[in-house]
Amino acid sequence: MENVPHTKKPFRFLVWLLLLVLIFFVVEKSAIVPSIKTLFSPLSRVASPEPANVSFPIETPAPIDPPPPPLPAHITTPSEVRGVYLTEWSAGNPKTIDRILDMANTTDINTVVIDIKDATGRIAYQPTDPILAAVGSGSSRIKDIQALTDTLHEHGIYTIGRVVVFEDPLYSSLHPEDTFTDTRTDTPWRNYKGITWLRPDSEAVWGYISEIAHDAYAQGVDEINLDYVRFPSDGELQFIKDRPDTATRETIMGQFFSFLDEHVRGDGIPLSADLFGLTMSATDDLGIGQTLEVVAPHVDVVCPMVYPSHFALGSYGIAAPATKPYEVVHRALSDGIAKLSAINIGPEKLRPWLQDFDLLGVPYTATEVSAQIQATTDVGLSSWLMWDPKNTYTPAAFHLEPTQDATLQSAINNQ
Repeated sequence: MENVPHTKKPFRFLVWLLLLVLIFFVVEKSAIVPSIKTLFSPLSRVASPEPANVSFPIETPAPIDPPPPPLPAHITTPSEVRGVYLTEWSAGNPKTIDRILDMANTTDINTVVIDIKDATGRIAYQPTDPILAAVGSGSSRIKDIQALTDTLHEHGIYTIGRVVVFEDPLYSSLHPEDTFTDTRTDTPWRNYKGITWLRPDSEAVWGYISEIAHDAYAQGVDEINLDYVRFPSDGELQFIKDRPDTATRETIMGQFFSFLDEHVRGDGIPLSADLFGLTMSATDDLGIGQTLEVVAPHVDVVCPMVYPSHFALGSYGIAAPATKPYEVVHRALSDGIAKLSAINIGPEKLRPWLQDFDLLGVPYTATEVSAQIQATTDVGLSSWLMWDPKNTYTPAAFHLEPTQDATLQSAINNQ
């Protein structure tokens, strides 16, 4: 067999090699390679794809309500409360407030009692509580109650808000169903002054008083003082129509105070109540539902109104009590302390209302006012409130020290 020459094999190999190089060069420059390189590149396994060009609607955030204004600061009840009373008209008068601030700076006065709701039924300011606003009992007698309490607090003055409870002709006119009815006419019963009276057994009235207490406290009032917390004491009482299932008056008042204890005092609002001075010594409820032993457990302080001129002639064996302020106050408070002791309550529960006004032809000067303060001190009490319906007061009496001056000592000895 003839041998085939091998000179063409290397040539063919070179041709194929050049062809492959050319092909690779062309492919490298084409658009295919990037996709191939991307497909097999190790980075392609971790690289994130480019985001699609997709638009989303932008929602406008809902408006955020501003935070409520901070509650005003409150002053803790002083260990020794020594206060004077102001009507809402006086409290709304800057000149009167300046006079009281000056008195506080120069005497022992550290407290004011301001009418929050008086015997007309009007609230002294415009309440913020929507329930009270709906009733429409607000007024502008005090234009800015929180500014007032702020001013008093800046001067270290404890502020008590007085609330007249069951004598309320305004609320009575709006809610006759919560008002005493006259058995003769089936219309609202009226006392000798022609004033209607709310029923102490009305839970709606209880709730109304609770709302007032909370609103006043939110405005900076430090303590709520309840007055006229009783059944009527004057008028043709025999014609008051009672409900068939009515409990005793003492029981009803106990239920009222239990409710306020839970819904006002239970919310951290200091609570006090005014009682007739004679309740310190009486053995019954005086026909008005007031007994010290029933009320005392449900309030922080009981404020007996031991005004000497308000005791009947002959009380405590004294022919004219108005002329013996030291003896009347000392006796009444001593009896009250004994009653509290019998139910295991200390004497500090009492903070008496004292008299700084003239009545029955007996003028009350610094001597008579100081004598009452001294009687309060002598029975072991250190707190008192002074009542003058005209809000004038006798500042000279508010400097009483444990060592009495000769004039006062002589007045006490002569009683």
